[in-house]
This record gives sequence, C-alpha cells and structure tokens, in this order.
Amino acid sequence: MKTSSFDLIVLDLDGTILNPQKATRISDAVFSVVQDLHRAGIRVTIGTGRTLDLMRGYAQQLGITLPVITTQGAVIAGPITGEIFSETLLPLTEARKVAAWVDESHFTTVFYFTDSEGHVTIYQNQMEGDSEFYDHVFGSPRSHQPDFSALLQGEDAHPPVKFITINDPASSQDITPELTERFSQLTITRTHAKLVEGTAKEVTKGAGLQKLCQILGVDPQRVMAIGDNDNDIPMLEAAGLGIAMGNASAGAKAVADWIAPTIEEDGVAVALRKWVL
Repeated sequence: MKTSSFDLIVLDLDGTILNPQKATRISDAVFSVVQDLHRAGIRVTIGTGRTLDLMRGYAQQLGITLPVITTQGAVIAGPITGEIFSETLLPLTEARKVAAWVDESHFTTVFYFTDSEGHVTIYQNQMEGDSEFYDHVFGSPRSHQPDFSALLQGEDAHPPVKFITINDPASSQDITPELTERFSQLTITRTHAKLVEGTAKEVTKGAGLQKLCQILGVDPQRVMAIGDNDNDIPMLEAAGLGIAMGNASAGAKAVADWIAPTIEEDGVAVALRKWVL
C-alpha cells in the first residue's frame, strides 16, 4: 500500500507544468501549490529531460534549491550553484555511430555537450523548420553543424551527454524502434510527441531518481513523482507514488498509481493538494 506521506516531490517540466509545444509561463495554480510545499517544509525538486542550463530559470522561479534531475537523469546538479553531483555521457564509440547515422539520414538532430560547470553547448545539423518550436524544445543558442561526425574526431574527443531527433509519428513513421535496435547500447526513448532522445544505456529518470535519493538520504518509497511521457515511466516506477498527467502517454498512464487531470486543468496542483497538502 502506497503512503500519502512524502519526503520528496519530483515534478517533470514539459507536459506536466510547462506547455510542451511553446514557451509559456508556469500557471498561477502550480506556482502557488509549490510555494505552499515550501512553506510546509516539504522538499520539492524537478526531474526533466532538459539540460541544467535550460531548466535553471524554472527552478529559480519556483524557489527550488535542491539538486535537480536533468538531461533524462544523465546529470544531477544544483540549480543555483551549478554543482554537478553526477554526470553520465554517451560512450564515445556509440556517439560516433549516432553522428554517422545523423549525417546519413538527415533527420533534424541536436547534440548536447556539457562542460565542468554543467553549461551546455548545442549543435544542430540543419536549421530549417519551426525555429520557435526548436528554441522551445532544443534550447538556445544553437550552432549550425552540418557534419556531426566532425564533432567527434580525434582521440581526445568529448562525447555528448545526449541527442534529440525530430520525429513526428503523426506525419511519418515512428523511428523509435529503429533507433532502439540500431543503438542497442544506448537508452532511446520518446520524450515528446515529436521528439526522440538518446542517452547512455544506464541513464533514465528512474536511475536519476535513485541517485538523487542517495544524495539526499531519502527512501524512494517516500517520493512522489509526476510526469506525462514515456521517458517519465522509469521515474514513476521508482517513486513510492507515481502520478501521470491526464494528457500523459498511454505508457505513462499504464504504470501510474493515479491519473491527475490534464496540464490545462492544472493537474499537478490538483495532485499535490490531494496527496500531500
């Protein structure tokens, strides 16, 4: 039996408290309930596919100072200090295979490279398309790099921490199964209706949650996590109480302990007031 008493709340961003299609502000209802958590002394943080740089502003807006799960769990870091507690890069050999596939297939793709302070440099192979959408889901600034293989040449090449490829199954074939088979030494997951992401094999939000719990000294069974997409499935399964949004993928809903209202209905606020406050 799951408990309604929690030592940590972990919130996904896109599709959970942020519009996944365009840049919008966090709703007043969600902002208010997070502030109520702070006042009640209940610890809350973020578990996102976004990189540390790209989620810092949201953490600061919400008053979150605890370490955050970023980059699908590849990076655990302090949102204020930028201190890196854990980082897992793609193996260089696998990253080179991905780069060769990108150069051959010409799917719109971005590589993310991090430095020692968690700052990210983003390269995109082709810049044509919906720049506003790309700014929102990829982050900015981005540098145009038509030859990804050139990024990884040399013995001292630094591999990326993740990649994202544009793929909309509503208008073309879903490439997730193909990439999963082609890059079997990586974790390939759909993170958005139009995005497929790749990280190192051991990287998931669930593994990131386990690492964060070790850092904070928290029992994962006393964690509540809320998410909306397939990349959130491991996190929902690892937490004591996993909640899927009403707008969540079928996979996320299937593993959830409870289904919240949709993001348009401020499902996060509803869930937190029902189960925590």
